[in-house]
Amino acid sequence: MTSNQHSLSERITQHYERLTQSSRRVADYLQGNPEKILMLSTAEIADACEVSKTSVSRFIRQLGYDDHMALRRELIDEREKGVPVITSSTVEDAAIRQEMAALENLWSQLSTMDVSAVVEQLIQAKRVVVIGYRNSYPLAMHFRQQLMQCRANVSLLPLPGQTLGEDISTIGCDDFVVLFGIRRRVEHFSRLVEFLADKPGLLITDQSGQQYANKCQHFLMCQMNNQAPLDSYAVPMSLISYLVNKVYRQLGSEAVKQSRNISHNYAALNEVE
Repeated sequence: MTSNQHSLSERITQHYERLTQSSRRVADYLQGNPEKILMLSTAEIADACEVSKTSVSRFIRQLGYDDHMALRRELIDEREKGVPVITSSTVEDAAIRQEMAALENLWSQLSTMDVSAVVEQLIQAKRVVVIGYRNSYPLAMHFRQQLMQCRANVSLLPLPGQTLGEDISTIGCDDFVVLFGIRRRVEHFSRLVEFLADKPGLLITDQSGQQYANKCQHFLMCQMNNQAPLDSYAVPMSLISYLVNKVYRQLGSEAVKQSRNISHNYAALNEVE
């Protein structure tokens, strides 16, 4: 998956694995609130992240910018090119504003990437294996259900009460793995990423999972709201819809036939209203 430019978000992803804990706090804050670069000073960003001003300045230089002003100039240039950046909102509810900002970040990320390779592999793979643990499991299950409306041979792991060892041993080079890794990941997640590193696949994670960006074939990040006590999954759900609809449209009549066959089975078994 290729990118047309090295924006702030992309630079953060490239460097995330090597960032200190304080730098990651700044990274998470600015990825989720890019408008703050235009609105706040270095000292104010430091206060918002509860780190020192020196930490913010060091973080900015780590990404390759000369200083805060250079970063501001890049963001202003992006706005002039039409890249969406939220700088104000008439929505009063802070949680909804965060959702809107996170979705804008997702679409901004997708607009600078070529996802055609991911879509093509989701179509051409002999089998698509979708993996998710804990709070990533419902996302994986929904992705599988939606993709099955487009094509056959889509499996979900792990199965209830089962370990992964047996199943992932059968994943071949003509299969494609979609791994969900939203935060509060299982302890052995890093080992799973390492094990799957040589397999064709896509990792979908949040900002805390950027440390794995260089260990997978394809990587997509969903910004999660750090301000609310409980996470919203609007962004990964939106990404799922985006990907499977691209697959559906590209498959065309084949996807229509697959979906109709499933609907016929629903009716024959009287399973849904």
